[in-house]
Amino acid sequence: MRQAHLQHRSWKRRAVGPLAAVLAAVSVAVVALVGGGPGGGATQVAGAGRDLVIAADRDQSSGSERTSSSAVSAPGSVAPVTTATESTSGPATLGRGPVPRAHRHQAVVLAQVEPAAVSRLGPGAKAVFLGDSYSSGWNGAGIGSHGWPALVGADRGWKVVNLAVAGTGFMNPGWTDQPISSQVAAAVRQRPDVVFVAGGHNDSRWPAATTSRAAITVVDRLHAALPDAVIVIVAPIWQDGSPPSRCLVLRDALRRKAAAIGAVFIDPLGEHWFAGASHRFIGPDGLHPTNAGHAWLASRVLADLTGI
Repeated sequence: MRQAHLQHRSWKRRAVGPLAAVLAAVSVAVVALVGGGPGGGATQVAGAGRDLVIAADRDQSSGSERTSSSAVSAPGSVAPVTTATESTSGPATLGRGPVPRAHRHQAVVLAQVEPAAVSRLGPGAKAVFLGDSYSSGWNGAGIGSHGWPALVGADRGWKVVNLAVAGTGFMNPGWTDQPISSQVAAAVRQRPDVVFVAGGHNDSRWPAATTSRAAITVVDRLHAALPDAVIVIVAPIWQDGSPPSRCLVLRDALRRKAAAIGAVFIDPLGEHWFAGASHRFIGPDGLHPTNAGHAWLASRVLADLTGI
């Protein structure tokens, strides 16, 4: 185990192999879709004696999933969750069975935080989120307390400041002229204990190398200004199992940067978050997660944060 970058002198990093990741995933609870018939059903996130139940109506004529925001528990009630187990022939099933090979966490880099740093990541810590519509929510889903940043924060007892802006990227300014880099100063002013950076989906008009340099610049600025903060880098999130090559190039660049500075790295592409049966958590537009999808996102992030 090597000491991380000097500016993160309280950190050490380690790569989590498949076996260790499976054990980490089994240590938390389960997300599954329960009752998906024409008459409606529910997506249930369960664990540690507490449940988050999101009522979901199935539109039989369109095949789309609508989620009821009124059925979501108040912030603070979300429990840690594991990945759902999936067979090759059907959807995820509720249970604590083995994680299939395709879904094992093979590309997570966790920072092993010293006791002093752990105390800063407990209840009351401040968490800032930078990203695009996958983090801000979109079209009525994943907004406010229903978004994965709020759900992760509620589970960990963190104060959440969500600075994500829909339509943006590391290069893409979106229709609001706010690329992710424009939010770095605001993030630093918050003096957070943990910062999440999750973007890259919307940068299709720029070469992968250009986007990667812009993303690394964002991380470097955060790292320099917040040397004691935990930085969590979430590689691009894609809506199905076929991400474009540019996202893979960006993912690999971010993985190397995380290893170099002792940041936490999470790989949604390598873990196939919305591939196969999990694509049901994407809404009617074929692009953005539903409320149930944000609960699924939160479950994956929490599973990958096990140990810090």
